[in-house]
Amino acid sequence: MPHIIGGKEISKDYNEIYLHEDMETRIAKLEMWTAKAIGETLVKNYPKRQWGVNVDIPGAMVVITCPSLSHTHGYHIAMKNDNIETLCKRAVNAGGEILERYGISRGRVFNPEHLETLERMPSGDAITRDAMDTVDPIKRHG
Repeated sequence: MPHIIGGKEISKDYNEIYLHEDMETRIAKLEMWTAKAIGETLVKNYPKRQWGVNVDIPGAMVVITCPSLSHTHGYHIAMKNDNIETLCKRAVNAGGEILERYGISRGRVFNPEHLETLERMPSGDAITRDAMDTVDPIKRHG
């Protein structure tokens, strides 16, 4: 199946890994491929929402963000020795957690205009429901 971006068909995969390339280049391509697979899974499960996926292979970490909610906060997933299928499942759970934290539905039917009604901080990040809680989570109560 050809990939089409901006109305043009992509005929060559420039992320293909070659054995003659240095390790840094191979890692960068693997990070891009992993982020793309996870991002496509998030869009499929939670359409009409923006998703950001950053992959750090040497650090074994994936960071899931929803830029329409926050540019500074994300969900960190330790890669462990998980395969891509497991990472995608964990990313879907992380994406759902992000949405719930901001009071956004996990449902596939979603009106993106709802994002415009959220109360926001001066930085542009939406305010989470738990941020409005006046109880200090570090202090022990009871």
